[in-house]
Amino acid sequence: MGNWGERKSSRRGRDGRDRLPPFVGLTWDLLNSQAYKKLPPSAAKALPYFLGKVKVKYHDPQKYIEEFKFSYTEGRRDGFALGTFSKVIHDLIRFGFIDPVAKAKPGRYGKGENVFKLSRRWEQYGRERFEEVEPWKKFLP
Repeated sequence: MGNWGERKSSRRGRDGRDRLPPFVGLTWDLLNSQAYKKLPPSAAKALPYFLGKVKVKYHDPQKYIEEFKFSYTEGRRDGFALGTFSKVIHDLIRFGFIDPVAKAKPGRYGKGENVFKLSRRWEQYGRERFEEVEPWKKFLP
């Protein structure tokens, strides 16, 4: 039994210093935002999986431009039932954390890949300037 805070394993960088394992950072401003506080629990649990899809540094402007895919199959693998994952997507769009780019093809529920971009709309949630986005509206026939 080790001491509290003792490292179980170490990853060393090229310079020989210890490195943290890969992680997704949730900033204090995000955690304290009205959008996050009102986010349903399943969507709050899924948010790090969406944030982790974009592989750029936190302050890189490309973070909100880069598109990423997230399939229902991946959602299932991450522990979400299909219906729950669909609701998670709607909630993350509704509260301003992601924006839809392309919807999986009809009839491929569970197999197609949805395309998203991260969004900063959550920063304005609950304010007059908050821009609402209808999930998938522009993709429906």
